[in-house]
Amino acid sequence: MVSGVVAPPKLELGNPDLIKSHLYSLWLFHTKTSFGNSMNEILDLTKPDYPILDSLRDQFILSEHGLQVCIKDAQRILHDAFCQEDLNRTSWYSEDWVKQVLENALYSFDRGCDRWRKLYHEAEVQLQEAREIKDKSRTGSLTESDREKADRLEKDASRQLDLLVGQSSKGRSQSEFEFYPYRYFASEGFLPGFNFPRLPLRCFIPAGDKGEFLSRPRNVAIRELAPRNVVYYESSKFQITKTRVSLKGVNYNSVSCCEKCGYFHEGTTFNHNTCQNCGSAVTDRLDYGLKMDTMITRRRERITCDEEERLKYGYNLTTHFRYADGKKKEGVVSLEDGTELLRLTYGETAEIRRINRGLRRSQVKGFTLDTQTGEWGDTNGNNSTPSQQLQSGVNLMVSDTCNILVVEPLKLPGKQMNEFLTTFQYALERAIQAYYKLEMDELGSERLGEGRYLLFWEASEGGAGVLSQLFNDSHAFRHLADRALDICHFIHDKPSCSVACYECLLSYQNQFDHPLLNRHLIKDFLTELTESELSCLNSHSSNHFDDLMAHTDPNSDYERVVLRAIAQMGLPLPDKAQDYFAEAQCKPDFTYTKARLAIFCDGSVHDNPTQIQCDRIKRQDLEFLTGYKPFVFDYKKDLMKQISSLKHLLD
Repeated sequence: MVSGVVAPPKLELGNPDLIKSHLYSLWLFHTKTSFGNSMNEILDLTKPDYPILDSLRDQFILSEHGLQVCIKDAQRILHDAFCQEDLNRTSWYSEDWVKQVLENALYSFDRGCDRWRKLYHEAEVQLQEAREIKDKSRTGSLTESDREKADRLEKDASRQLDLLVGQSSKGRSQSEFEFYPYRYFASEGFLPGFNFPRLPLRCFIPAGDKGEFLSRPRNVAIRELAPRNVVYYESSKFQITKTRVSLKGVNYNSVSCCEKCGYFHEGTTFNHNTCQNCGSAVTDRLDYGLKMDTMITRRRERITCDEEERLKYGYNLTTHFRYADGKKKEGVVSLEDGTELLRLTYGETAEIRRINRGLRRSQVKGFTLDTQTGEWGDTNGNNSTPSQQLQSGVNLMVSDTCNILVVEPLKLPGKQMNEFLTTFQYALERAIQAYYKLEMDELGSERLGEGRYLLFWEASEGGAGVLSQLFNDSHAFRHLADRALDICHFIHDKPSCSVACYECLLSYQNQFDHPLLNRHLIKDFLTELTESELSCLNSHSSNHFDDLMAHTDPNSDYERVVLRAIAQMGLPLPDKAQDYFAEAQCKPDFTYTKARLAIFCDGSVHDNPTQIQCDRIKRQDLEFLTGYKPFVFDYKKDLMKQISSLKHLLD
């Protein structure tokens, strides 16, 4: 007999990406259009940049009446009481936002094809280059080794092209393939896809006659698809040997990380030595951060003892976070006598960044990359490639956006502090999962920096919305502490559990921390938490949006239109309005300090030829003298397309 309770799944309905994907699916329904079985039924592969087929684009364009019907259906669905409960707490949601999303659906769909376009273009380029090399062999100028390499590249490129257009479907359903359109758009976040990881990373496996693309969630790919790692596929070994390199060259990111709290600061514009989150000195600077892209593997018959020994100890992975602008709540958990036990910070749609800094047992920090071919260098630094093509110290990075909770325990023991923090981390994680009825894979946790900060994040697609609920209940940590005491066998004793067991704190996922777990270390602390109370800290920041709006040019309505659109689409607000740059004698309408962007909102007054010439000179001077790149909103162009372009620059 089986008994139990089936709890409904939890979703964070205040997640803009989740709502967008459902709105796009509603839009697709109203267009009455089918994607077919392959991306080549959507895109015209005979034209440059592979645009959407003209016949399909016409079907995607709704009439004015059809668009209004679609908008009304969307608003009717979102007016559901459960939706409104979450949506009313957000700053981005409005009926105008729904209208803008649906009006911009075709553009978003087109952008959703970009990742596939990139893969297809790169495979085409590889195929062309391989054939050019083979053509040279007719002159006798190539060695046998070069010809074999060209044959392999040509074969791999042909395999990839077949996979991308679904020509490898023999004996399998089309829907099982990685690039089946509905599956692909779900993974890109355009359509709801709760069974598929959003924006996964892929590697190409040249197995069998056709090969295969494997996709992994980004937090898994950062270690599983890391350079020189071994992937086992259908009883064969394949080693990650190469990454995609743009024809324009490698685009590195500069990142500075706080070693105390784990907060990261991005861009070369961060020249301070102080962490923006905790105020500690920042000394961990990475100049060659590389966003992880599609990886290429090569079959390996055997792995040497040295390679196996280094891989056994894994990679040096670190996790960092950054709050979204204006989306942070702070609180303190304390006793009646004022003793503070925990400091909490909740971040809505915060960014989690994971960095792979190379093999733990390697003498070389980071990875070595051939910047021309994309080949990963040997982990020992033994490379035959000319040194001018090699870049050492490359650190791979992946990012996720999710709701996070950063917990800083304030009352720490004098001894066994690391063991205490580790045990409390997993006890609190299990308590949240049990109290809010979450699956184990719906909530993740990790120790940050020096280990004194605990990071919890909603790992399920769309988020579960439980971390924000903690701030709505002043006795939340009383309930969690009671549940943790029960989980750790302090309410119902289990004599066979000495320090930890698989019924309380141990799991396969935290096996490397098993030696640190000791439930007895946290008993007194959990008992104190049962008498605690959570109080939210008041935010003293002014309403930044209203402040920007107040500083706009009173004679320019278009500035205010642009600012409202930026806010409604959930983009970070500009840092300043009407900030004057004396050296360039120029005053942009808005500026983003971190991104070094100067925003100009050109209304009809800028149509005058003399004004156009003046604008061009001043903006060129601004970029040359200050490094601020001009970004122009033109009132004659589609506003939402311009907003999307701005978003790409801010990402």
